[in-house]
Amino acid sequence: MCRLLSVAVLCFLSCCTPAALFAQASSPAVEPVIAAASSEGEQAIAGFKKPDGWTATLVAAEPDVANIVAFDIDRKGRFWVCESFRQDIGVTDNRGHDNKWLRADLAAQSVQDRIAYHKRLLGDQAITYEQQDDRIRLLQDTTGDGRLDKATVFASGFNGIEEGTGAGVLAVEDDVYYTCIPKLWKLNDLNGDGKSDQRTALADGFGVRVAFRGHDMHGLIRGPDGRIYFSIGDRGYNVQTAEGNHLFDPGSGAIFRCELDGSDLEVFATGLRNPQELAFDEYGNLFTGDNNSDSGDRARWVYIVQGGDTGWRMNYQYYGDRGPFNREKIWHPFHEEQPAYIVPPIANFADGPSGLTYYPGTGLSDDWKGRFLLADFRGTPANSGIRTFRVKPKGAFFELVDDQQPLWSILATDVAFGPDGGIYVSDWVDGWVGQGKGRIYRFADPEYSESEIVKEVQSLLAGDWNAMQEDRLVALLGHADQRVRLAAQWQLAARSDAEAFRRVIQDPTLSTVHRLHGVWGLGQIARSEGLSADLIQAIEPLVVDGDPYLRAAGADLLGSLPNYTVSRHLRDAIDDQDDRVKYFAAMAVGSLRDSESFDAIVRMLERNNNQDPILRHGGIMALSQIASSSQIAELKDHPNRSVRRAAVVGLRRHASPLTAEFLSDYEPMVALEAARAINDLPIAEALPALADQIARPTDDDALMRRVLNANFRIGSNDRLVAVARYAAEPSASESLRLEALEMLSQWKQPDALDRVINHWRPMKPRPDAEVAAAVTDQLSRLLSAPEPIANRAIELAAELEIAEIAPQLISRLSDESIDVQTRAAAMLALAKLDPKGAPGFAGSALTADQPELRIAALRVLARLDAGNLMPALRDAIASENPTERQVAWDLLAANESAEATHQIEDGLQQYIDGDLPEDVWLNVVEAAKGRVNPSLASDLAAAEARWAQDDALANYRASLVGGDRIAGEKLFFEKTELSCVRCHRVHRQGGQVGPVLTTIGAQRDRKYLLEAIVRPDAAIAKGFETAVIADDLGQVFTGIIRDETDDEVRLMKADGSEVTIPTEEIVARRRGKSAMPEDLVKQMTPREIRDLVAYLESLKVDPRASGGEIE
Repeated sequence: MCRLLSVAVLCFLSCCTPAALFAQASSPAVEPVIAAASSEGEQAIAGFKKPDGWTATLVAAEPDVANIVAFDIDRKGRFWVCESFRQDIGVTDNRGHDNKWLRADLAAQSVQDRIAYHKRLLGDQAITYEQQDDRIRLLQDTTGDGRLDKATVFASGFNGIEEGTGAGVLAVEDDVYYTCIPKLWKLNDLNGDGKSDQRTALADGFGVRVAFRGHDMHGLIRGPDGRIYFSIGDRGYNVQTAEGNHLFDPGSGAIFRCELDGSDLEVFATGLRNPQELAFDEYGNLFTGDNNSDSGDRARWVYIVQGGDTGWRMNYQYYGDRGPFNREKIWHPFHEEQPAYIVPPIANFADGPSGLTYYPGTGLSDDWKGRFLLADFRGTPANSGIRTFRVKPKGAFFELVDDQQPLWSILATDVAFGPDGGIYVSDWVDGWVGQGKGRIYRFADPEYSESEIVKEVQSLLAGDWNAMQEDRLVALLGHADQRVRLAAQWQLAARSDAEAFRRVIQDPTLSTVHRLHGVWGLGQIARSEGLSADLIQAIEPLVVDGDPYLRAAGADLLGSLPNYTVSRHLRDAIDDQDDRVKYFAAMAVGSLRDSESFDAIVRMLERNNNQDPILRHGGIMALSQIASSSQIAELKDHPNRSVRRAAVVGLRRHASPLTAEFLSDYEPMVALEAARAINDLPIAEALPALADQIARPTDDDALMRRVLNANFRIGSNDRLVAVARYAAEPSASESLRLEALEMLSQWKQPDALDRVINHWRPMKPRPDAEVAAAVTDQLSRLLSAPEPIANRAIELAAELEIAEIAPQLISRLSDESIDVQTRAAAMLALAKLDPKGAPGFAGSALTADQPELRIAALRVLARLDAGNLMPALRDAIASENPTERQVAWDLLAANESAEATHQIEDGLQQYIDGDLPEDVWLNVVEAAKGRVNPSLASDLAAAEARWAQDDALANYRASLVGGDRIAGEKLFFEKTELSCVRCHRVHRQGGQVGPVLTTIGAQRDRKYLLEAIVRPDAAIAKGFETAVIADDLGQVFTGIIRDETDDEVRLMKADGSEVTIPTEEIVARRRGKSAMPEDLVKQMTPREIRDLVAYLESLKVDPRASGGEIE
C-alpha cells in the first residue's frame, strides 16, 4: 500500500539536515503497547478458508509487528511494514466530534487550517494527539527458513498533530517511500543498520481535512512508466509543487503521480472517496477499489484514467442521503442518465476494499493469469478475506468477471506477491482501531511456488541488475513475470538505452507485453532527456500496427511528446476499429493541442452516442484541450445530444460562462449537465442564467434544486419573489416546494454550506431582504397546499412574524375537517404571533380528543401561561398517550418552579419503586439530574447499583422503552456517526457486512436489541460470532458458531464443513470480537439509543413477504 505528498518545498528541504527535515512533533511519542508472543496466530490458521492443496504459514506476528496497515516486499524479499498506533488516539474521525468541529473541518482549506482548529477546539487536549506514533518496521528472513525472524523499527516519530495515518510504503532500490499525511517522504538508510537516517519530504500539503479515519495517503506503486503513483482519501490536498503548480482540492480523494525524485507531481484522477490501493495489469491499465459512503451505496471497482473524475465529494458525507451521490446515482455502474462529467465505476463490488495486487505471472497455475487480489476488510475475520477476479475488455471500458473468495476468514488489510511465489496477507486480527497485534501469513500452492521458474524469478529479482548485459535485459522484457519485465525495462531506461527499446517495438515476432515494455521504456527516456527525430519516426508506425494494444500504446507515447507534430496516422486512429485505440488517440491529440482533430473528435463522440464512458471521457478531454470555449459552445446546435452533453462537460473543464447557452437545450439531460457545471463548480458568471430557468420549471429534481439554489445565492429581491412563487406552485413537487420554503427561511442569514452539494461557500447576511412580503403574497396558495407544505408555510409565517396570518390560524384551529397536524402547527404558530390570545385557545385544546392538539397546547402554555401550566402537566403525565406523557415530563424538566421540582421528585420515586411507566423512565431520569433532594439522589444511586449487580444493561435500562420509531429510522439510515446502513440491510437497502435486519424485531426482544447496540461483543448475531476452541486431545478448531447448547458447540469451519465439539471436551476457548464498533454508544445520546431500539423493534415483516431476508 502506498502514499504520496508534494514537492512544494523540495528545494528548501534538500538543503536541510535530516534532523531539521523531521523536526515536527513537539515531543517524542510514547512506546506503543504491543501484545506479547502467543500461539494465537498459529491457531488462527485452522480457521482460514484456502484452496485445496495450498499451504498457510505464519511468517511474522506480535511482538515483532503490530497494527499492520500496509506492507511492501522488495526484490530481496524484505518486508517494509506500516504500523499504526494512532487510530482514535492521534488520528481522529469527524464522527467522534460535535458540529462545531465538523463545520471547522468543512471550512478548512489547508493543513495549517486543520492544525489551527484542532488547537483551538481541543485546547489542553491537543497535546494528546502527539503521544502515539506511526512507523515503518523492516522484517527480514535471515536464516532462509521463510520466517521473518529479524524485526527493526526502520523509521518512527510520525506523531505530529497534523500527521497520520502512515498508510503506504514502497521500496525502490535504496529508497523507501512513505505516505504519511501531510507529506510524501523518501527515507534512506545510509549506514546499512536497518534504520532510516536520512529523511526528505518530497511533497507537503496533503490531508486538508479530517473526514473519516482511514481516508489517508496510500496506494504507493511504481507504474510501468517508471513514475510513482499514490492515492489519498477524501481528506483533500493543497500542494504547491516545486515547478510552481498549485494542486488544490480540499474535499476529494485523488490519484497522484510524480517522478522518483518527487518532481513533476500532478493530479492524475480525482473524485474518489477512499482508494486505498492501486494496481496495474500487464497492459498498463490502472485500477482501484473505492470505499462506499455508508448510506446503502456499494463500494466501487474503478478504472483510473488520466483526468477522470468518479464523482465523490467529501461534503456529500454530511447529507443524510448523501445528496447528489445517491440522488443522481453517481456510484452506480454506467448508465445513460448519470452525470456525463464522471467516469463511472466498472462495478459495485466488495464492502471494505483495502489491499490490492495483480498476479505477476509466476507462483500459481495458469488459472490465475489476469487476476487481481483484493483485501475486503469488514471489521471481523469471519466476514473478511481476499477476493480475486478478472476484468474483461468491453469497448474501451471493462466489466468485472469471475469473482471468487480463495482466502477467507482473515481480517486482511493488505496483500502482495513475494519473490518466492507466495501470496502474503497482513492480518489486523480484530476490530477497527488495532489491538497491538498483527500477523503476516504466506499462502502458497507448492506445486507451482516451488517450481524452477519461481526460483529463477527469485534469483533475478535479488540479483545485480546494474551488471546485467543489454541482450539479457532485452530478453527479460518478455519474461513470464511482470516484476522481472518491469525491472528490466527500468534498468534499460536508467541506461538511456533507447536503441534497445527501438528494436523491441519494431519486432512483430515478440509478444504484446514484450513490445509494450519497449514503448513504456521509450516514454521514460522521452521524459528525462527527449527522443531523437529518428526514434520518433520509429514510434509513429505503431499507431497502424496490427496489434491494437501497440496501436494504443503508440498513440499514448506520441501524445506525451511535447513538441510532436501530429501525423495523419494519429488523427486517423481516432476512428480506429478498436475502441481502446480510439480513446488513446483522442487523449493524445488533446494533449498535443491538435486543433485539426476537432472534427474527428466530434465524429467519435457522435458515433459513440454515450455508450462507452471511456470514449466519452477521451472525447471530452480532447475537446477541452484542442478547442476554445467559443468553438465548443458552437456545438449547442449539433443534432446529437451526446455531442452536446460532451460539449457541456468540455466547457465545464474550462469553467466557461458559455456553459449557460446549453441551459435551454430541449433534451433535459443536456440542460441538467449545464446546471451541474454552473452550480457545482461554480461558474459565477453563468449563475443568473441558471436562476432564470425558474421561469420554465420542470419535474427534474436535480435540475430544479440547482435552479432554486442559483436564485437563493444571487439573493436579489426579484430572485426572492421567484422562489416564493415557486414554493406556492401546485405543479411543483412537494420536496422542491419544501426546499424553496427552507430557502426562504434562511434567506436573511444564509448557511455557509451550499444547499445542493454541501460545499463550504459562505454568503454575506441579507438583513434587509423583504422575505415577509414575498411570503405574504403567496400565503393563500401556500395554505391551500398539501399538509407538509402548508404546515411548513405556517411555521415560516410565524418565524417572519406575519401578523396577517393570525385569523387564518384561528380558523384552522377550530376546523375539525383539517388534518390534526396542521391544526397543531397553527396553534404553535399562533403562540408566536398572538401571545396574548394563544393561551386561551391552548386551554380549550387541553380537552381535545387528539393527543397532537393536547401536546401543542402544553407547549403553548409552557411558553406563555405558566400559571395554568402545572395542572395541565399533572394531567398529561397520567395520559394514556406515551408521547404526551414524555412531552409533559420534558416540560416539567424545563420548568424551574418548586412545584415542578416536587413533581419530578415524585416521578423519580416511582421510578425507583418500579411504579413508573417504562416509556417515560428516561424523561424522568434526565429531568431529575441535579434537581432532586440529596436523599432521593442517594436512593437513586443505591437502586442503580443494585440493578447493576443483576443486569449488565442497567446503565441503559431507561433507553429500553419509549423511543420514536421514525426518529430511529432516520438515525439508522442517515446519521453519519452511526453508519448502521453501511453494514446492515433493511428491506434490501444497505450493506452486506453484518446481519440482515429486515425481520429482527420479530426474532429478538428489546433487551437483545439494546444489548446489541451498547455491548456489541455480548450480542453477536448467529452466523457472525467466531471462536477458537481447543479440546482435550490438543486439537484446535476455528470457525463461526452455528449453534450452541449446554452439551455441545457446532462450528462451521472456513471450508464450509461443520464440526461438533462436546462441551465437556473443551479445555480452552477464545471468542472473536464483533465487527460492530465498541464505542458506537458514545456516538449516541440516551434518547437516540431509545429511538434506535424502537425502530429495530418495529422491523417485524414476515420473512416470506420480504423474500426470505432473515438474519
